[in-house]
Amino acid sequence: MRASFRSIAAGAGLALALSTAALPAFAQGLGGAQGELEKAGKKAFGEQVVNRPLEVVAGQIINAFLSLFGVLFLALMVYGGYLWMNARGNEQQVEKAKSLITAAVIGLVIALAGYIITRFVVSGILTATTGAGEAPAPAEESAP
Repeated sequence: MRASFRSIAAGAGLALALSTAALPAFAQGLGGAQGELEKAGKKAFGEQVVNRPLEVVAGQIINAFLSLFGVLFLALMVYGGYLWMNARGNEQQVEKAKSLITAAVIGLVIALAGYIITRFVVSGILTATTGAGEAPAPAEESAP
C-alpha cells in the first residue's frame, strides 16, 4: 500500500509539474483567437470589460497557493494521524507519524512566514514609492 501511495503521489506531482511548465507556451499560440475570445466574452457578459490591476491578480494567485498549502497541510496531518492511530504499538511507525506531522507544521510555518514577510516588504515598498499610507499634509489656513 505504501508503494502504491508513493507512485500515485509521484505521478500526480509529475503531471502537475509538466502541465504547469507548458502553460506559458500555450498562451503564445492564441494568435487570431484573441479577437474571437473577446467577441464571445462581450456577447456573454456585455460590453463591460474589467481590467484588474496587477496587485489584485497577484493577490489572487497568492491566495490560491495559500489555499493549496492549506489543503496539503490538512492532507499531511490526516495521513500522519492515520499512521499514528494504526501504529498498534510499532514505535517506528509512531516516530514516522510524528516526524510527518512535525514536517507539516514546519512547512506551514515557513509558508505563512514567507507570506507575512512578502506582504510587509511589498507594503513598505509601495509606501516608500507611492506615498500610500502616509498622513496627508496639513492644509494651510488662508487669511480672511
